[in-house]
Amino acid sequence: MALRNLPNAELTRLYDSELVLKLRNPKNLRDTRTILSHFMGYLGAYPPSPELAKSFLAQYADRKPRTLYRYTQMLRGFMKWYGEPIDDVKIKVPKTLPDYTEEGDIEKLLAAIPNKRSRKDLIERDQLLVVLGWRSGLRRGELANLRPRDIHGDSLIVRGGKGKKDRLIPLTQDVAARLHDFIKDKGPDERVFGLSPESLGMKVKQIAVKAGLSDFHTHTLRHKFATDVLESGTNLKVLQSLLGHENLNTTEVYLSLTDRNLYAAVRRLDAHNNRATKGNGQEKPDSGIQNVHAVPSGAASGSNSDPWTAALRVMLDPANHCQALKPGGVEELQLASLPIVDKATVNRLQELFESDTRRRNPRKKDHPT
Repeated sequence: MALRNLPNAELTRLYDSELVLKLRNPKNLRDTRTILSHFMGYLGAYPPSPELAKSFLAQYADRKPRTLYRYTQMLRGFMKWYGEPIDDVKIKVPKTLPDYTEEGDIEKLLAAIPNKRSRKDLIERDQLLVVLGWRSGLRRGELANLRPRDIHGDSLIVRGGKGKKDRLIPLTQDVAARLHDFIKDKGPDERVFGLSPESLGMKVKQIAVKAGLSDFHTHTLRHKFATDVLESGTNLKVLQSLLGHENLNTTEVYLSLTDRNLYAAVRRLDAHNNRATKGNGQEKPDSGIQNVHAVPSGAASGSNSDPWTAALRVMLDPANHCQALKPGGVEELQLASLPIVDKATVNRLQELFESDTRRRNPRKKDHPT
């Protein structure tokens, strides 16, 4: 079928069948239909073309980059189907981080719920709503559509999540017990919280306003869950599965909030500045290593152990959680309870350790037979 010979109304009808098969999310389908309807109105009697598509998108140049990107993707799909792609249109979306939510903010949220002037019977429901959102990472729609039949023991199953995908979410014993107690008198197909996605979102915002928290919404609870899980040392792939992300890149955004290497780098700079300050004063600059005399029992005996060797032996002690230095050079050195040491210092320590080892264990000279 030659699409270019069809009127715009017929193009819209045909492409809508493609959208219904492709887009499983009702909101995405609705939004895409709206943008395409505006585009057809913009075209009038003119056939679609890359130039007119770009001109149409230019009307939204003042929108947020992410919004303009979504509109472009919607129109790009249609233009590709039509045979006139607009692949040269590039919308750069700035890399943004989710807001970091303090533990105290959750406490404020929960504390504000019992202060209701009316409907005291909803206190338990609202508190459980906040706790479950925080401890499961469910999206707003997933919380609203949760049914008692999907709650089993210490886990729940998300049915028809984003992308129409199901997934399993384990629950802590405390949350599971509260959830089972709350649903004991509900039918298997009732909504657990009895709220639509929109009403549930408004409820969380209302509680946040009472708690004095600005720009706090249901998704904030999901962000808090993600950062808490990563800070506990959980693998990123596991978090991806818990959140239901199709692309690992989406999950990786939380690494920037929890990356311990960033904090270690700043602490390393702090330690370096402290050493430099001591070097400029009357004090003799030291190696930057604390507790050099806290030598493990039996590690350094006698009076010949200088502070450098003693410090190295402290590092080699398993109690300090250090990786042993390998013969022939330093492969990797991880210090948990000691300050970060620069590479020059580590190399110097390696040399002293090897020298001390040779001194303590001299090789016997070979004699001719």
